[in-house]
Amino acid sequence: MSLEALRAFLLVVDQGSFAAAATALGISRTTLRRQVDALEARTGVLLLERNSKGIALTEAGHRMVRGGRGMEQEFSALLNGIRQSSGHAAGALSVHLPTGLSPTAVGVLFGLLRTNWPGVRIRSSFSDSPQLAEIADSDVVVWFGEPAPKGSWETRTFVVARQRLLASESYLAARGVPRSVPELRDHDVLAWLAPTENEPVLVTARGESLPLESVAVTRNAHQLHECAHLGLGIVWVPDGGIVPSPGREPLVRVLDELVGRDVPLRLGVPRKLAEVPKMRIFLDDFETLRAFVFARLGPLEPAAAP
Repeated sequence: MSLEALRAFLLVVDQGSFAAAATALGISRTTLRRQVDALEARTGVLLLERNSKGIALTEAGHRMVRGGRGMEQEFSALLNGIRQSSGHAAGALSVHLPTGLSPTAVGVLFGLLRTNWPGVRIRSSFSDSPQLAEIADSDVVVWFGEPAPKGSWETRTFVVARQRLLASESYLAARGVPRSVPELRDHDVLAWLAPTENEPVLVTARGESLPLESVAVTRNAHQLHECAHLGLGIVWVPDGGIVPSPGREPLVRVLDELVGRDVPLRLGVPRKLAEVPKMRIFLDDFETLRAFVFARLGPLEPAAAP
């Protein structure tokens, strides 16, 4: 099977039509169709059904997409390994991050990557659920929560943040301090949604999950911290204990003995890429690198050993 034909097929799937894929590749539709036809001839089954609306995957086509993404990733890993076997890293490193990471934390992470791969161009992207990214699209993925990305990954727990209620002293002075969970109904609550949640849930110290009435919801944790500093309400958000910027009052923990849950922030790389020498060094020295980040961000709550 030709890697060129496989990539042509995957691009047609991604673009949704032969015309769009041919434009992206800079070739004619006839040439592109011949490549996909050759792939189908090699497999002996129909992978794409053509219709007036574009294309649709057959069951065999879905299997080819799943397997083809992995083959593409393995080929990229092989190229990276060959490049780096000469003693230097080259090319691009794709990093997929969760929406709402502290900008300071993102900056320190980029500094770490640049230190380890000075000759590599870093390409970053952000989404609410990075762990849902295709394995072929990312070299490093950082995400909140337990569910790992699809495919075979080697993972590390970077930090275990505590999701808790936080508010500014000025807000609490104006609106009062709630003394029980029911008293939250008298306050403006802004809630963070975990990647697996569609509605906010307040988790008690005993592990009970309670519906949470909120005036706003988001998966952007940094946005909620900003709202709390502005005195807009009580936020239910992962808290890594990062020291606030100079001139900002620290946020106050609310009902901390009654509510809260641990939310891990994890990092992963595809297992095939984990075999690349530079990436292997990065993973093996992960604890040292994590301590380096903590020293620059303040007294984060460290994660347990992975």
